[in-house]
Amino acid sequence: MAMTTDPEKPVSRRLSLRRALRIALALLSAVLLVFVISRAAAPYLISSGLVRSAMERAVAQWTGHRVSIEGTPEIAFWPEPRVTLNAVTISKRTDNGQKVLGRVEKLSASFGLYSAIKGSPRFSSFRFVKPEVFVDRDKDGRLDWASEGLLSAAVRQVASQTGSGQALAGDLDTPIGSVEVENGSVRLTDAASGRDYTLSGITADISWPRLSGSLTAEASLSFANRQFKVNFSSAQPLLIFGGKEAAMSFSLDGAAFSSSFDGIASVGRGSVVSGDMRLDLKDVPALLDWGGIRIAGLDKLKTAVLRATLSTVDNELRFEGLQFGFDDTHGSGILGLSRPKDGKPLLSGTLAFDQLDIADLLSSFSLDLPSEQENNEARQPRLTQWLDFDLTLSATRATLPPFDFGDVAASILLTGKTAKFDIADAAFEGGDLTASYTGAEGDFSGGGSLTLAVRNADFGAVIDRMQLKGPLPRGRGSVDMSMKTEDPLWATDLSEISGKLSFTAENGVLQTVDSRKFREFAATKAYYQLSAADSETGLPYDRLEFSASFADGSAEIGKALLTGPNETLTLSGLIPYQDRALAVSGDLTASDPTRDNEFSHLRFFVGGSWPDPVISPVSLPRETPRPEVAPATPAP
Repeated sequence: MAMTTDPEKPVSRRLSLRRALRIALALLSAVLLVFVISRAAAPYLISSGLVRSAMERAVAQWTGHRVSIEGTPEIAFWPEPRVTLNAVTISKRTDNGQKVLGRVEKLSASFGLYSAIKGSPRFSSFRFVKPEVFVDRDKDGRLDWASEGLLSAAVRQVASQTGSGQALAGDLDTPIGSVEVENGSVRLTDAASGRDYTLSGITADISWPRLSGSLTAEASLSFANRQFKVNFSSAQPLLIFGGKEAAMSFSLDGAAFSSSFDGIASVGRGSVVSGDMRLDLKDVPALLDWGGIRIAGLDKLKTAVLRATLSTVDNELRFEGLQFGFDDTHGSGILGLSRPKDGKPLLSGTLAFDQLDIADLLSSFSLDLPSEQENNEARQPRLTQWLDFDLTLSATRATLPPFDFGDVAASILLTGKTAKFDIADAAFEGGDLTASYTGAEGDFSGGGSLTLAVRNADFGAVIDRMQLKGPLPRGRGSVDMSMKTEDPLWATDLSEISGKLSFTAENGVLQTVDSRKFREFAATKAYYQLSAADSETGLPYDRLEFSASFADGSAEIGKALLTGPNETLTLSGLIPYQDRALAVSGDLTASDPTRDNEFSHLRFFVGGSWPDPVISPVSLPRETPRPEVAPATPAP
């Protein structure tokens, strides 16, 4: 069956398309013509005085206060109708006269031709050039910029809405549009702290379609000679301005640090309901220098990272799912910041580190902040002036140079006049260690007392780590020690330490001591260097007991007894360790009295400097033989 086509259909389609194009061009031409005519005729149809007064009334209506314009208004109609006011000042009457709330070098806004022709121009797309805003924050955290006007009325009457929105009465729900700020500044006078804060060089693009709608903003600004970029958004901006709890999201980026928050908080009260926060300290030395903050123990810290989910439960701000990093140190945990009615805020919780520097940890609680009321010599405020701490700590590895610890379980308590750091358990050189350090001044900035117990540790490894030389015991042993210092333990001089020490060990060797050479030299020399009687094997012992008390750079031996398989060594005297000196007398005898002939009694004196003192044998008095007694003669 043959198919046929209608040759007239393509022609009709082309004609219809041409008619549609002609109609569209005609409509477009008409629109353009109306647009051009309206712009050309606008200066004749619209009174510039009307637009100026309407703009002035709008500003006064928004702020609720007096508006004065010193410059001559400017009106342009191309490419859009726009009015510009010059030298605008907003002020309010107080008991002390007029108080300036803000100044604007140029304030411009676009307006609709139709509304202007009707005599009631509606403004949108505002632009502020060099605005200056002066804000007061009272002791309760409320921001008082303008207590009257449309914006203030909207802030007072806004209500929170389900789904993180805000509800506003229709007579207050005014359209705004976009707001552009160029080179602005804000000065905040804070009654709570008694300080003034200034943000300058503000350049911002703000989108706020209606008062009841969401607000988004991007801005750059300068604070304390540092540049920052800010991104902010909120579905409840009026609640934020009223100091109430509101949903918000913001990020702050600077050269030394960046931070962000996404959740519900109150700016006025400085409180957080819930949300996720992030803090990146990209250059800690620069940040501390910028803030004028000196924190002992953090001088080597370069970077820090903090992530947490925040929530407030029963007056406690919780940092849950906490993840942190300090240079190469990382960890996790949970923290809580509570604010009791009496006393300082308390930071408590549990932190787990992959590695921990104990000296840096303790010294970081010695915080020195600048104070305007104190001179440099008297300025010594501490971190514990603002916070109390009750923390449980754990670490896979911890260091207190030159020592390393493993599987550390510790705690730190700083409340009132109490400063205490405890190591409940730690692996130390193949043994176990427990310790407790108590600060004398309520923190760790001054002196303190330390108790230490080590069980079954390899003291040969301890000697090697400390790079000590001389006659020291190698082997496994235990130590009990208590001491006091006038300065921080990790930064004190040996002469300023006082306390007691006891040490016991079994099945070891006293290095560098050769008893055979001792006896040989004692018979031939009046004195000799210890190194002359050196031995690779040393003096073996089955048990070693040593105790001493020390103060003012000198230790007094209470007991020093080395019992070996063949010989026993006892020592007594003083060890002026500050001068690396010795003043000790000793006795070397046979462990088994029946072997006195094989290991004769040797007495000696040790003097000179450590680690190679001088040995001086001491002659023993000879025993006087008892006289023979003749047998008694029997009486006659």
